[in-house]
Amino acid sequence: MRVVVSTASATPIYEQIKTQVRSSILSGEVQPGQTLPSLRQFAADLRVSVITVTRAYNDLAAEGLVHSEHGRGFVVLEVEPTLASATLKARVDDALREALIAARHARMSLIDTQNRLEEIWSEND
Repeated sequence: MRVVVSTASATPIYEQIKTQVRSSILSGEVQPGQTLPSLRQFAADLRVSVITVTRAYNDLAAEGLVHSEHGRGFVVLEVEPTLASATLKARVDDALREALIAARHARMSLIDTQNRLEEIWSEND
């Protein structure tokens, strides 16, 4: 699982961590029963405070994606596939809405926007 945080982002760091870990869980990259990195190790790797990682993990626990086990840390729970799919699709919808706003500000037509999306899609295949 790869998590990248940006101090330049308007989004709080704990939220960036939570969003990326949630996506890793929902996409199946992190499997049920697997433990997340320890609070201290993850904080050190990301160069953030333990409190920041703790908040992200606790939020994920409140969402029912992980739970804390004494002696093991935070363990990923089984997620219903339809819920995972719906959540990931909602994330795509949000990103597309943001892209649409940016395209309109750039005065791009729908065709130009679609062409650009296809170019970026091809670059990342």
